[in-house]
Amino acid sequence: MLLLLQRNSRLRAQDLAARLEVSKRTIYRDITALSEMGVLIVSLPGEGYELMEGYYLPPLVFSPHEATALFLGARLLLQQATGAVTANAEQALAKITVILPKETRQRVESLTGIIGFISPPARFDLDEPQLLTLQQAIQRQQVIHLRYHSHSQDETTEREVEPHQLFYSEGVWYVAGYCRLRQAMRSFRLSRIERLTVRPQQFVRQVPEPENVELVIVQVKFATEVMRWVRERQHYAFQHEEQMPDDQGVVMTYRVHDQTEILPWLRSWGVAAEVLTPRELREEIRQEAIRLAEMLT
Repeated sequence: MLLLLQRNSRLRAQDLAARLEVSKRTIYRDITALSEMGVLIVSLPGEGYELMEGYYLPPLVFSPHEATALFLGARLLLQQATGAVTANAEQALAKITVILPKETRQRVESLTGIIGFISPPARFDLDEPQLLTLQQAIQRQQVIHLRYHSHSQDETTEREVEPHQLFYSEGVWYVAGYCRLRQAMRSFRLSRIERLTVRPQQFVRQVPEPENVELVIVQVKFATEVMRWVRERQHYAFQHEEQMPDDQGVVMTYRVHDQTEILPWLRSWGVAAEVLTPRELREEIRQEAIRLAEMLT
């Protein structure tokens, strides 16, 4: 309860009860108990509870599992990123190490010593100007103008976007937001943004209506001998699989927005993957195979 009150400026009894999954009567009893312990809690009739200004909780004591989680998370960040945030992470780890009891510190060092991370050789820079610009635009709710080169259409477009979130996936940064050109939510790969301009215009963030997008159903027959490896690095659009009779392989079904999403992954399996549907995708792979054969003849 104290952590919730410290994190939020003011909370009502019903809010605390919902968050802690107890009754309001329990909240009233615990508030009284905390007040008797000397915790300075202000009760505002009809508005809720808050900690008196200037009151701070004593230093937290981390359990071995909590300390291990912090150390592993910071180590992963240090391995994959550069910039001021990583330097601060190192300083934070040093401070945490000092306050940990000896037994907890030894256990954390033992556990983190046997867990390692293999990360890509290229590390992302959290102080990269484009990334910082987008962070500020999202926080200030400012519209951004993009000159963007789309991979699926292989064309460059000018777009006004209301940015909502940055996310990092498989070595690539994306910005997600409401695209005014397409009038729908879209994600943009930062490396494909040719020009970025922050407009002075602000936007009110709204949750758009879900799109009624008709997904493409892709069915692929894989040879039995590669099934273990297909499952090991499965495509994100996978839905289900069906074993063919007489051990003739396995048919896997995928749902994609566009067949170009799955095409590079399918190519990586060569003759071990046979596209059954849609016919357009099957034909595209066939024509590509013909061109490849002609090139190598």
